[in-house]
Amino acid sequence: MVDERLVALLAVGLREVGEDSSLSAVADAIALEAATHLAVVDFEMSGPNPRMHELLDAGMVLCGLESGLPERASWGERIRPKHIGNAVPGALKVTGYSPKAWKQAIALDAAMEKFVELGRGAVIAGWGIGQDIAILVESLRRTETAWPFAPLVLDIQPVARVLLGKEVDRFNLGHVADRLGIGRMGEHGALADAYATYDVLVKLAERGG
Repeated sequence: MVDERLVALLAVGLREVGEDSSLSAVADAIALEAATHLAVVDFEMSGPNPRMHELLDAGMVLCGLESGLPERASWGERIRPKHIGNAVPGALKVTGYSPKAWKQAIALDAAMEKFVELGRGAVIAGWGIGQDIAILVESLRRTETAWPFAPLVLDIQPVARVLLGKEVDRFNLGHVADRLGIGRMGEHGALADAYATYDVLVKLAERGG
């Protein structure tokens, strides 16, 4: 059963996705009230421009919208780039990309198929989610896949700003996770960062509850 107090707590982070992938705040929590799951995601890219660059790593933690945000499933895959020559060297360094490390990576079509299969109907959630939504929208476009998720998305960062206030001086994911005592699985791996975001969200829900 959806936790109504949790829905009210998260409403400050709800965003509507525009045709150009821009995000705008919404006034009510109707998307959360109608949903049963959140898909907490993180993506790593070959550069900052979704139209020019590519998805290299994707992670998702699926959780219920009941009290405690129970984990239902998780998924993560490295994705084989088609145009690695367009990549920004700094982005590849941050992501840890190398041909050897990506030897078992899957094609974008296969990655989006798995992503949609697990997350269909869920509210997509993430930390400072604008860039993630932009590359997700572009990746769905490239694979000719219609948006299969809830109509609104959730940015967890504004929820943290409201609940933590002056307790935290920098609202990047790593700093907030550290302040909340959350041990992370690694830096700049998509599934690791999706889990870190999920763990932060669980802690925020406990505070808000």
